[in-house]
Amino acid sequence: MATQTVTIAGIEGGSVPLRRERLSALVGGRNGRVLFPDDSAFADATRAWNGMVAGTPALVVQPATADAVADVVRFAGEHGLLVSVRGGGHNIAGTAIAPGGLTIDMGRMRAVAVDPDRRLARVQPGCVLGDVDTATQQHGLATVLGFVSETGVAGLTLGGGWGYLTRRFGWTVDNLEEVEIVTADVQVRVANGGSNPDLFWAVRGGSGNFGVVTRFSYRLHAVGPVITGGLVAWSAERAQEVLQAYRDVTAGAPRELTLALVVRHAPPAPFVPEAWRGKKIVAMIVCYTGDDPDRALAPLRALPTPVVDTLGSMPYTALQSMVDANEPKGPHRYWKTEFLPGLADGFLDAFREGALQLASPLSQSVLFHLGGALNERPWDDGAVGNRDARYIAGFSGTWRPDAPPEPHIAWVRRSWETIRPYSTGGNYVNFQLHDDDEQRLEAAYGDNYERLRRVKARFDPGNLFRVNRNIAPAG
Repeated sequence: MATQTVTIAGIEGGSVPLRRERLSALVGGRNGRVLFPDDSAFADATRAWNGMVAGTPALVVQPATADAVADVVRFAGEHGLLVSVRGGGHNIAGTAIAPGGLTIDMGRMRAVAVDPDRRLARVQPGCVLGDVDTATQQHGLATVLGFVSETGVAGLTLGGGWGYLTRRFGWTVDNLEEVEIVTADVQVRVANGGSNPDLFWAVRGGSGNFGVVTRFSYRLHAVGPVITGGLVAWSAERAQEVLQAYRDVTAGAPRELTLALVVRHAPPAPFVPEAWRGKKIVAMIVCYTGDDPDRALAPLRALPTPVVDTLGSMPYTALQSMVDANEPKGPHRYWKTEFLPGLADGFLDAFREGALQLASPLSQSVLFHLGGALNERPWDDGAVGNRDARYIAGFSGTWRPDAPPEPHIAWVRRSWETIRPYSTGGNYVNFQLHDDDEQRLEAAYGDNYERLRRVKARFDPGNLFRVNRNIAPAG
């Protein structure tokens, strides 16, 4: 028999006992549902992408409307409950889960409305990237999103966001026109360039610190439905040669061309020759959205014969989901990344040395080209900042849950330390971990950090929204 009282963690420590019948009445019917640990849907609603994430909430509420979200926020604030917000559950630090607290799961708000004439998409916060790409590509349109189709759009966007289209159109938040958001004072606000502009500035990179977004409106661009893309890979023994070629090609690449370089063990995928499966490779993932692929890709075609080459015409949605099989829920993950202003010789040497010491067949080292549109906007055009970033590089340790974590974490940290001298000094907040301190958080925002604290003090002075990469309110 279900217990009649549920004990929920409090925002300032301790716990708050609440009657189950009262909690059940928070939302219901078309307004959503409430899940307790003994409900069959609870496990799926609290499962995180990173298997390292520990802890579960005491309660999950799944609102279906903005007003229902407001009701839950009011209830959490009145009772001083520890509260988190879950979009796709893809954040590596596990910020979607309030351990022992109340998690607001946005999974019942998953609609996408596309206005092809105005080139706008109105997207609810429970959507994943695949939902948006599928809807917008019906009109040959896209916005800047990530590169794993199961990633939640809400978390990606609120942290700044980037993907294969960033070189053409900037950060994801550079393409955000408006949000509807429930703030800690239980107001449902619209924020854009003319209404609540400080709040709109803050949510464009400030993560989930300022409320619960219930609608995103994105600017769309003519991309697809067919583009040129795929994967080209060489033996890792050619890593030095391929890295130097990567620097040369990206230095002169048109903005329609984005290249991501990956060092990893070749997966057991159908497109990988059997003799190469499990061996170390250095690969480039290619996205070209222009009109002259032969000319743009000629420098790649001039490189030595690869061991894998899937480059060709493909649906944009296929490229956006191409690495999905390598990013399942469940494995344990630990990574460290840095933004880079360029690719110095010393960096290439350090990156190669670290990358070739992969500690797991599931791990990988990544170098992604960002330079272009984002560098041309003012530094404070959105809290995301980092307008000097032209590349992002990092080491991603991934291992099975039954394996010891120490070798993988040690490899990531050791390799990361060797590339830090080449950083801009900034880093991507969505890639921060539970062990990153406040200094690391400040570095993600630079001069924008103190302004974020002031906006936080205005819209969430009691720090209700703290289960995130938390920005403490000023004062």
